[in-house]
Amino acid sequence: MLCIFILILWMHLQYNEALYDGAMKSYISNFYEDTRAKNAVAAIYLNYRVYDTLFEALTLLISVVGVIHFYHYEEDEE
Repeated sequence: MLCIFILILWMHLQYNEALYDGAMKSYISNFYEDTRAKNAVAAIYLNYRVYDTLFEALTLLISVVGVIHFYHYEEDEE
């Protein structure tokens, strides 16, 4: 198990830069033309990744509501 973990970690460290280099260069060189945002971080966060961000927030909200619901449900049974 440890060998598999070490192998995966090594592969991630070796190929991480090669995998994301193209996307990173594209974001950095084209963010102003694509979004007209002056800040690259804001352009990536609010324009390129907006749906990902919204669905992450929705998932977190549903999880919190579920935990609160089940917590109150267990209190009512006791």
